[in-house]
Amino acid sequence: MSRLALYQKYRSQTFGEVVGQEHVVRAIQNAVREDQVGHAYLFCGPRGTGKTTMARLLARAVNCENKSEAPCGHCLSCQEALEGNHPDIIEINAANETHVEDIRALIERAQLAPMMGKFKIYIVDEVHQLSTSASSALLKTLEEPPAHVIFILATTDPQKLLNTIISRCQRFDFTKVDAIQIQRHLMSIAAQEDFTLNPKAAMKIAELADGGLRDSLSILEQASSYALGDITEEIINDIFGLASIPEKMELLNDIFEGNLEGVIKRIRDAQNHGIDLKHLTNDLGDMLKDGVIYHYTKSESLLKKLNEMQALEIANRAKPSILLEMVKMLNQASLDYRFTSSIADYFEVTCMQLITLVKEGTRTTMRANETQRVEEVKPMVHVEAPKPVTPPVVKPSVPEAPAQKVEVKEEVVSRETITPSVQPTSMVNDELPMDQVLGLLAQCDKQHKGTSMERMNALLNSATPNRYIATLRQCQIGASGKDCIVFIARTTAIRNTINSQPFNQELYYYLSENGMDQVPFAVTNESYQHACQEFVKGMKANNLPTYHVERYAKVVQEKELQPIDKVMQTFGEGLVEVFDE
Repeated sequence: MSRLALYQKYRSQTFGEVVGQEHVVRAIQNAVREDQVGHAYLFCGPRGTGKTTMARLLARAVNCENKSEAPCGHCLSCQEALEGNHPDIIEINAANETHVEDIRALIERAQLAPMMGKFKIYIVDEVHQLSTSASSALLKTLEEPPAHVIFILATTDPQKLLNTIISRCQRFDFTKVDAIQIQRHLMSIAAQEDFTLNPKAAMKIAELADGGLRDSLSILEQASSYALGDITEEIINDIFGLASIPEKMELLNDIFEGNLEGVIKRIRDAQNHGIDLKHLTNDLGDMLKDGVIYHYTKSESLLKKLNEMQALEIANRAKPSILLEMVKMLNQASLDYRFTSSIADYFEVTCMQLITLVKEGTRTTMRANETQRVEEVKPMVHVEAPKPVTPPVVKPSVPEAPAQKVEVKEEVVSRETITPSVQPTSMVNDELPMDQVLGLLAQCDKQHKGTSMERMNALLNSATPNRYIATLRQCQIGASGKDCIVFIARTTAIRNTINSQPFNQELYYYLSENGMDQVPFAVTNESYQHACQEFVKGMKANNLPTYHVERYAKVVQEKELQPIDKVMQTFGEGLVEVFDE
């Protein structure tokens, strides 16, 4: 006789042995004890999370002779069910019996009374694979079921079921099992099977299983056969093509140092050794995230992949904002792999982008530090910020001529013919002065921000792509008021673009045409966070600076005159005589 697989041998035999799904276990147990079992249940969730196991436990429990401990496992009904011989528990795999004839035969048998227990239970696995006609036939029975029949439907894809079937069942959603719970379960099984399982290897298996308990047991069995009783983290990496933490740390170090040659060599070496690059991408993102978590919390217990020293090393490599941008890039790459023909090439390009991001962040930090050093040398002299100046409107000059009455019609010109107005001098600098940012924030509120975000989302989703839309996609709204809107730019380059002339003026008119008549300003995320902290301090001290936002003026121009009108305007109406041909 062949040996039972681990997932078969250690399938839960009582409700207490079920790993995870506590909400389902409690509800089912209470229903059995209070004799309030429904006529139809629907178990939904990812594969390997215990749907079929729970269905079998419920089937045994409702026919168990000892209600206080159902299913007891000792009575005749439980024994027959455990051996697979119970005449009143019928399991159907809808993947094989999908036709309407199969369901009609099931319905005919359902009319017969139970042979051994109180209820006749039908467990229909992968019920979403039933044909449309078979689903309709099943629906009729669910509407008017015999009193002695209980249907338990299980599926990984509930959205494919008829809504009328779902509405007639008590639905329970099974979730992925927590990695810590899987790790503990694997360690317990390893002790019973008398082989050594390293806790880190158990956690690695739990991560590979992605919340599926059955998958974790299959991986454990495969690893035990390979390792001959001593399962370590290195063995799991070898079997499933995973890079070790030191190898991944070395790759990250090359990225932080801008060593592109080293990065490319490591990626190609990993590919030659069968390393799963998608797993590697996700692991790098988790490690960078650990660095950010440790930077703010200094708590090793919150780390997912790294120990305290490794997390500290990453945290010291770059600012949290840079690390989070790197995580976003890696997450996006992981999603985009399904659309590319070469994951390795895409991963190499992603690492190049990470190097560029780190270098740009380093240069920004160096510029900020240099500016700070220069400011510290300057004498402490209070200088009031210059007020914005709006230039007078200059109309086109014409040669002097005798007094005359010329009717000129005024109209607002388009964006291309606007005469630039003078904005604060800070708009041409890399960074807005802190007093100016605080003055802007002081005139913003949640109501305007909510309105601006709604209009911005509508604009980005509906507008034809152009350079304004491309720029706005690289920002998010930090604050908004009646006269201004403060964008948080993803990079310093985007911030400088928005704050520079003439783009700032053109962007203002573009936003105005789309319902946002507010002057745009841009800051980096780091500057915005610092400004928020200073804003809170200023609020408490009632010492916030003021800043007057001057909108760009919409000037007027004279209507273009006909040639004959221009002649009359130049020489005078009395000196010009018009002859009709």
